[in-house]
Amino acid sequence: MHYNFNKDLQDGQLAEREAIEKLQIHFPEISDFRQCNTKDYDIEGMMDGQPITFEVKNDLMAHQTGNVAIEYECRGKASGLVTTSANFWIYKFNNTFFLFETKILRERLFSEKKYFRKVTGGDEGSFTKMYLVKVAEFRTWGMELD
Repeated sequence: MHYNFNKDLQDGQLAEREAIEKLQIHFPEISDFRQCNTKDYDIEGMMDGQPITFEVKNDLMAHQTGNVAIEYECRGKASGLVTTSANFWIYKFNNTFFLFETKILRERLFSEKKYFRKVTGGDEGSFTKMYLVKVAEFRTWGMELD
């Protein structure tokens, strides 16, 4: 698959808008959702006067490979799940959205080592490091947002 930053950015922003729609249905107690242009998270909402944040990932290959890729390093620096400040992660794959607590993903991957393989990929020169997790197992770690 050829990497195209602008197309991937557009796809990601669309996934963020779709995720907000899902969140509004599932969590009416969260208000004021907005997309954010920060490296820390993609969506912010308010619950009980406190911000609640979400990172959104759109995995375009999971339906073909049967694996979800979770980034933890890029260009020799910690990134992705290691550095996020988001309370929750939302993964879109195969047109389905799943919600995960960030702390649960970290426990499963960093402490319990529930991934089946580490790989390097991403755009040329990025040397992006990722954990691969079987979709069937990954789904059990969170909840589907239908």
